[in-house]
Amino acid sequence: MSVAVVGAQAPVAKTSLWSVFAWTWLLSFGTLLGAGAAAVLGLGFGSGYYLSSDAVRADHPMHQWLRPGGPGGVLLGVIGTTLMTVMLTYSIRKLLGTGRWFRWMGNTTWWLRFHMICGVMGPVYIVLHTGLRMPKGIIAIGFWCMVLVALSGLFGRYVYGHFPKSAAGKAMNLKEAKSELADLRARLVSETADADGAAIGKAVSLVHDFEREIHSIVGWVALDFEVRRRIDLVKVHLRRAGLQGHTFREASHTLVSQLELQRNLGAWEVSRRLFRWWHLFHNPLARAMYLIVALHLFNAIIFGGALSQLTLLVP
Repeated sequence: MSVAVVGAQAPVAKTSLWSVFAWTWLLSFGTLLGAGAAAVLGLGFGSGYYLSSDAVRADHPMHQWLRPGGPGGVLLGVIGTTLMTVMLTYSIRKLLGTGRWFRWMGNTTWWLRFHMICGVMGPVYIVLHTGLRMPKGIIAIGFWCMVLVALSGLFGRYVYGHFPKSAAGKAMNLKEAKSELADLRARLVSETADADGAAIGKAVSLVHDFEREIHSIVGWVALDFEVRRRIDLVKVHLRRAGLQGHTFREASHTLVSQLELQRNLGAWEVSRRLFRWWHLFHNPLARAMYLIVALHLFNAIIFGGALSQLTLLVP
């Protein structure tokens, strides 16, 4: 028995030149940033310095290089600050919209991924810039703003993933999402001779018998866990049915998409409230962080001799 997908077919995703470039660039960019941080921390270049106690750190041979005001420390701060700044290009891309004049810049999905890479790796370099020590004064406030902005950004991305989306990955309104769910249900039909029909029936029932509407954050979390549990069970039943290769992937994708869409429809109102609260928390913290960073840069350049330290890196 095999699973055939009939009815309204989802549009076939085309691999555009932009997609290939964006994936290649993002992976290369992320790898380069990760390798740079790993080189400082894990390859012996600075691990002994970062792990040393305050009592002996000033006598460490790498202290003059890696201290926050040293050439290496300043360079790490510059990299971290640059990453935290260029991630704002995502906001600029969103403001430009989807008009034809800006299509060459790619869709906002890729810019969001770039935003997230910078939002994770930027704080890593800032932490290295501090020498793995807690800063003091107003810089400490900026530091914790940065940490909270990074953590809340990850949470915001998680909440955003619970909004109904079309096959193209664009956010849909509630009416469009319900229409998409109806299309998905019409696509999966099982006709068997080789596969275990009972196992396929169990996989399908896990999806078709699942409709919830929640109105609280506790229910939102519980719904997410239940959907993840059902996704795992769907894949187990499809494997037990003997489906393999493309047939398994097609059936699994269709059923998992239905489960996720049903979850997102059921959690629609709570997700919208969470996202609104997230904006009220995330945006003011980000503004405070950038203001303190600007003050720190001004002080470091005018009074701290940061530029003169960077010139020491030039051969």
